[in-house]
Amino acid sequence: MSSSQKDTRLKILIVEDESITALDISVELTQIGYEVCGMEDTASGAIAAVLENKPDLILMDIRLGDGGDGVEAAKQILRDHDLPIVFLTAHSDGQTLSRALDVSPYGYLVKPFRTQDLRVTIELAISKHSADKAKEQEKSQEALTDPLTGLGNRRCFDETLTREWLRSEREIQPMALIMVDIDHFKAFNDTYGHARGDECLHAVAEALKSCCNRPGDLVCRWGGEEFAVILTRTDLSGANKVGLALIEAVEALGITHSGSSTAPHVTISAGAASTAMGVESQNLLLKQADEALYKAKKSGRNRLILADSTGLD
Repeated sequence: MSSSQKDTRLKILIVEDESITALDISVELTQIGYEVCGMEDTASGAIAAVLENKPDLILMDIRLGDGGDGVEAAKQILRDHDLPIVFLTAHSDGQTLSRALDVSPYGYLVKPFRTQDLRVTIELAISKHSADKAKEQEKSQEALTDPLTGLGNRRCFDETLTREWLRSEREIQPMALIMVDIDHFKAFNDTYGHARGDECLHAVAEALKSCCNRPGDLVCRWGGEEFAVILTRTDLSGANKVGLALIEAVEALGITHSGSSTAPHVTISAGAASTAMGVESQNLLLKQADEALYKAKKSGRNRLILADSTGLD
């Protein structure tokens, strides 16, 4: 077996209080292609081994050395680590197994067991754990996504702004924020109905997203007809270029808007601010971008105003 193949083998930690049984299991695991990254017989040893060896799966005896409880050990491990634990037991009473599977629902093996049973149980545990992680990631992504536009939602914006603010401070690099509002959107809904309004929001969202292709940049739906654009490593000059591109992209959609007093088609107003202006907090950055947007709307709409040209403190 090549070194590259060894690196990709599944790492398994054996926690078993009978040394002969542990050795037998270790031999079987090695023969069927797994890497045994450790053998422990106590709860404290298992917890320490997880930190040191970072296994992909644990085979955990329910009864451990020194009178330890494998189920309780599993609880402690799972508080800090997301990995599947398969329980080993010489007793198959329902109460014990139910308690074990409540902690880690990835299966159990009753000793003695066949090598084939060992292989299948491990494969099923890994497969179920991977599926569970994928579901969790999907739910997490859904929680951060606006269902109408597919953009990040307000929660996504808040989390990203905080993360990028901290990164900006750590790397001593500027970041910028652009707040965007669809002009006369209430009139659009009144004129064409909410179904057309939803179509307009989706189209505008796609246009905004098309202008922000760098890794780290993010377009979010702030709420209603308002959007927010986070730009990493961007000073006010860069924000100005992106802001003008946003306005042009929405105008290029050519969505008819007879209810607008600004133009015969859908337009946006935008306000931009950057940490390069000496902004001292993310809340102030948001406040300055929002006030610049207000200025853009008050001064005729369909335009971009930069925060440093508004006289803001």
